[in-house]
Amino acid sequence: MDNLISIEEQEFTLIGKKTRLSGVFNFNGLTHIAGIIEGDLNIKDKSLLTIEESSEIEGKINCADLKIFGKVKGEIHSSGKVEIFPSGVIQGLIKSQNLVIHPGAIINIDGHTTGTGH
Repeated sequence: MDNLISIEEQEFTLIGKKTRLSGVFNFNGLTHIAGIIEGDLNIKDKSLLTIEESSEIEGKINCADLKIFGKVKGEIHSSGKVEIFPSGVIQGLIKSQNLVIHPGAIINIDGHTTGTGH
């Protein structure tokens, strides 16, 4: 039993599929959103944010790396890579270092990348 890690020692966030939240949210650590969020999402460290297929986000997202499988309407500001998968539906503004859009994704964006110079 000595090798168990207590939940208090973990740095992650999971917002479940049937959860609906409104407001300004600041997270640390790996974050998965499967519910509905209206408002601002801020990842305070360099951890990955994943927007699951069942999720709907309306508002501003500030993060490092982002994987989008669900729906996002609003602004995305990423200091790393934004990756939009075939189930992703995006409407709004994306400012990121790198942007990857997989075939099948539905996008209506104003996008800006800074790139890494490679």
